Amino acid sequence: MVKETPIFAESFFQITPHQIFQSLYFYYHDPSKNFFHLEKTGASEGELEAVQENLQYWIDEDDLFVNNEKIRMLIQDTNLHFQENDPFFPFLFFSIESQYYQLYNERVNEIHLYAKPEKIPYPAISCWEVFTGKIISVESNSFNIISHDKTHTTFYLTKGEIIGGDERIFVNISLEKQNSEESTRLKKIEKKETMLVRKR
Repeated sequence: MVKETPIFAESFFQITPHQIFQSLYFYYHDPSKNFFHLEKTGASEGELEAVQENLQYWIDEDDLFVNNEKIRMLIQDTNLHFQENDPFFPFLFFSIESQYYQLYNERVNEIHLYAKPEKIPYPAISCWEVFTGKIISVESNSFNIISHDKTHTTFYLTKGEIIGGDERIFVNISLEKQNSEESTRLKKIEKKETMLVRKR
């Protein structure tokens, strides 16, 4: 039986004033359809629990600091999917959240991630997005910055390159803008509910 091979990874981070949310995907080529058989036999739940526990261990090996305060990232959920329902190309999805913190309002905040350097066996992409604010600058010892604007930054790493070291993202958050956007969202919901009541 041939073991599945990781072929690509992508990660999406959302920086908010109080938490970081991460969506992490690992894509595989699985010629023996190991994941597919686990799914069909109902054995995937136990396997995913073991995978999640192992990944959490490696996440805890990294250091994440928000304004010099160490913050832990915790896996909330793990799911198995298949690209276009193809049993030979499964992927794992991890929903990850940070512990709570408080960013400075209208001041520069530093998000600092340190990971032990290692050679990556597959290409990877990492996208960061900041809500209710803007990205001031970005520093990375490993990833190549392929796009960058006021609210998004995207990094890319090719197979065989060294991943890890220090990565820093400096952001400016506007809590007033967040409150305004939240107020607008609630007004839209209220208006929609009022219209539904009238239709009844």
